[in-house]
Amino acid sequence: MSVFRLKDWWKHGLLASMGMVLAVGGVLAAGAWYLLRRRSPDPSDPPTNYDLSYQEVAFHARDGVKLRGWWIPAPSGHEPAPTVIMAHGQAGSMDADTAQMVPLHQAGFNVLMFDFRGHGRSEGNTVTMGVHEKADLLGAVDYLTDHHGCQRVGVLGFSMGAAVAVMAAAESERIAALVADSSYTTLEHTLRRWSVHPSVPSLLHEWIVDNSLTLASVITGVPLREAQPISAVSRLADRPVLFIYGERDPFVTVEEMRQMSAITRNAELWLVPDAGHRDAYHSDPDTYNQRVIGWFKRWL
Repeated sequence: MSVFRLKDWWKHGLLASMGMVLAVGGVLAAGAWYLLRRRSPDPSDPPTNYDLSYQEVAFHARDGVKLRGWWIPAPSGHEPAPTVIMAHGQAGSMDADTAQMVPLHQAGFNVLMFDFRGHGRSEGNTVTMGVHEKADLLGAVDYLTDHHGCQRVGVLGFSMGAAVAVMAAAESERIAALVADSSYTTLEHTLRRWSVHPSVPSLLHEWIVDNSLTLASVITGVPLREAQPISAVSRLADRPVLFIYGERDPFVTVEEMRQMSAITRNAELWLVPDAGHRDAYHSDPDTYNQRVIGWFKRWL
């Protein structure tokens, strides 16, 4: 091989290596961006769309982030009424859940809805998939205690909001009852299942997920691997938790669903056949409302 050919070989090899590094870096950056990016509000759906009066409220998370939400008081004649906080998922804002608030209100509950940090109307530019959102939910509990005298509240959480509810309840006994709809067990396990693709070799897939999490944690200074509701469940003691999962949820296995509910002494698991992630309500709204309302009426 001539010197010129050898130089060409090294040049092409170097360019190929640089291209691979840039491609992998792009994949990791894209994964980190998807995890952390601010979520825009869902299409506006205020309680007035359902002929319900409400109050726009603002309060602070325990670490100072300003959050905004809606306070929907129970219908007259239900005083003193129990209170439920609704905790939305990571894709948008509280507007996506307004329709599910209506049956709770009709059943005689006060309801507080709010946007997590980095979502909708609230402040914050990044999403931490539950690690810092826990401070948001605890701030909502503090707001209810300080402004409405609530000493015991329930939480209805969806997806990330369900995970946040479990982790926050482990730190506050004022969260007296939970309904956790489609909570993940750990963020890392969920990402491994969510991002799998048949064209990507399993070892490469594991490497991408692991390093995307690491990069996202470095960017935010937030240890995202601490998003582990399954570790928090054991600290709930006897507080009641209704876990709801669709049996076809692509992010959580049935085995993990059973594991979550088996850890705490006062849990109930409702597995909904043929339902996907956060799809139990849409599969059978009447049964869903009966079970959720019945759970809160029993324990609050």
